[in-house]
Amino acid sequence: MDRKEYLAAFDAVKADFERSVSSFGLPFEKEESCPRFVRDATCCEYRENCGASLRNGWISSACKACRTGERTATFFVSLKCTKNCYFCFNPNQEDYEYYRTHTRDIAAELRQAHASGAVFEHLAITGGEPCLHKPEVLAFLHCAGELYPGVHTRIYTSGDFLDDAFLDELHDAGLSEIRFSVKPQETDGSQEELFERIAAAVSRIDDVVVEMPVIPGTEAEMEALMMRLDALGVRGMNLLEFCFPLCNEQAFLKRGFELRRNPYNVLYNYWYAGGLPVAGSEAGCLHLLEFAQRSGFSMGVHYCSLDNKNSGQVFQQNKAFSCSDALRNRYPWLSFDERDYFLKCAKAFGGDVPVVLAAIERLKGASALDAVRVDEAVPCVAFPLEWVDAVCAAAPDAKLAVCLHVLEPDEAAPRFTLHAREVHAEPID
Repeated sequence: MDRKEYLAAFDAVKADFERSVSSFGLPFEKEESCPRFVRDATCCEYRENCGASLRNGWISSACKACRTGERTATFFVSLKCTKNCYFCFNPNQEDYEYYRTHTRDIAAELRQAHASGAVFEHLAITGGEPCLHKPEVLAFLHCAGELYPGVHTRIYTSGDFLDDAFLDELHDAGLSEIRFSVKPQETDGSQEELFERIAAAVSRIDDVVVEMPVIPGTEAEMEALMMRLDALGVRGMNLLEFCFPLCNEQAFLKRGFELRRNPYNVLYNYWYAGGLPVAGSEAGCLHLLEFAQRSGFSMGVHYCSLDNKNSGQVFQQNKAFSCSDALRNRYPWLSFDERDYFLKCAKAFGGDVPVVLAAIERLKGASALDAVRVDEAVPCVAFPLEWVDAVCAAAPDAKLAVCLHVLEPDEAAPRFTLHAREVHAEPID
């Protein structure tokens, strides 16, 4: 098997994935209308997390923490909600139907986490609608302040049931940030009452943020909304990639939506329950980011792509590699990439294997062969990515690839044993 054949195996996996997803009723666009390289040409102040997070101005510290998922956690009292959005992904949550009518004691859950040694710097309450459970929300906030002095706390709300008295209680309980989900006029009608609630929050809570998906075709509506929010004194706005939650497909079809081609930068079984991105949403987000920069808003504007949401999972699964001698000794050809958090190596294939092995021995000495892995079945040889330049110089005709891995539990081994699963490969040219 040569490099071309090896990479074709990943193309086959991608094709199988697309066929499987298409069974949910929403087709993929024929060609990717907004490839990821368009992000690189977008005018903005900051381009972070390997280009998955773009922004102008201020950003919540909770958003930065989300990129790795370190010392951060989100709780919900129930999944009962006052809205009925066609794009809601809560039905994908575990035990969704149960928690529409039942509640959780989130203060007790936090105390239990603290007792087990968990350390948090950011804590959130989402839903459903948290404002349906005011006593539980306040109890959690007081508990958070008691157990983790100085912790950053936030709640997500549509603004329903968020009266002045509750806002005062949230302030007194030490709430750091409140995030409003502004629903599109198509589904929620007049927004004037919500704007009043946002203004009331601005006068009481330090950080008021609006977070919402950008639905293709609503860019003009979104521009007007952004100007209104900036005038109200909102500190930040998160633009999210609009996603199909793999249900309610008729609502998406009648609006003419299609799935984004290449929904993942790296195909993997991600935890995020929000679904798959809709074609045109990223282009709309990038347009609005540039609009915000031209407009000179005081409000920070952040585009949080689906790639950005998924990076925390990759970090959490792979962070053990950096602190485990056993893992590094088992996989000496892998290295942890501090930029995108994947474990990576280089590979050569077929007839290039003996050529590359000879080059490595010549360059690094015979002992260096202990840091490579030869798979005779392919055949291929894996070696540290940092050796690529030297190997390419010594074996210029060899066709190499960079291979990405994620640590997963090894079901065939003793408990807590991890193995590195290869999830992606691309040519090195």
